[in-house]
Amino acid sequence: MNIKTIWIVFLAISLLSCKSQYQIAEINGTLIEVDSTFDNQSNSKMYNLVNTYKTDLDLEMNEVIGNSFEQMEYKRPESLLTNFTSDVMKKYGDEHLPGGADIGVMNVHGHRANMPKGAITVGNLYEIYSFDNTITFLELKGVDLKRMFDAYARIGGAGISSNVKLKIENSKVKSVTVDGKPIDNDKIYKIVTLDYLAGGNDNMSAFLDAVSTTDTGVTLRDIMIDWVREQTRQGNEIKSVLDGRIEVIE
Repeated sequence: MNIKTIWIVFLAISLLSCKSQYQIAEINGTLIEVDSTFDNQSNSKMYNLVNTYKTDLDLEMNEVIGNSFEQMEYKRPESLLTNFTSDVMKKYGDEHLPGGADIGVMNVHGHRANMPKGAITVGNLYEIYSFDNTITFLELKGVDLKRMFDAYARIGGAGISSNVKLKIENSKVKSVTVDGKPIDNDKIYKIVTLDYLAGGNDNMSAFLDAVSTTDTGVTLRDIMIDWVREQTRQGNEIKSVLDGRIEVIE
């Protein structure tokens, strides 16, 4: 039983035990170093309590919900995992936005682990999408979308949906199209991204000038779990492709 598990259970117990009519007046305690000696001299009551929660957690995290055709890594300029995530995000927008979404945008390091080849568990997706980032819809003018792609060129690419074709040369945009068309400066584009990026983080300052911003409150992790489950229900393996959506010209 590791420290992370103990703290998760401790936090869960603390939250569940709180009553809205009470307020904390004072907090005090003693710092206890939790290392290998703690395991050797563990408190049996605490161990049994934590183990009860850990058993339930393991059952949920170890549930196999799909099968990946191959291992998917995350990196620049494009990768199997960033492509996969961005495409699913766009499809989520297509289902929930009037007229569908124009683009799905995902940062590379919003992923924290690779997708394994073979069985996919709920725990795998918690490892990959470990942040509680929420899906956010933006309306962005074309002129600001061009600024976003300028940032993509400077950083060498990131997650983008497959309907985009971006060519980068000398860290600048050589060409970019959305659905095969050049970006219209005056058009309003519907973007599916994360609350973290919508806040201008990770070089996405162009998003701060969005015409409108709607945080759905739905985590990226949840929509990815739902997507894998649905594909499995339909009898499909989880796949991704490297299709040249971002090309860096040397």
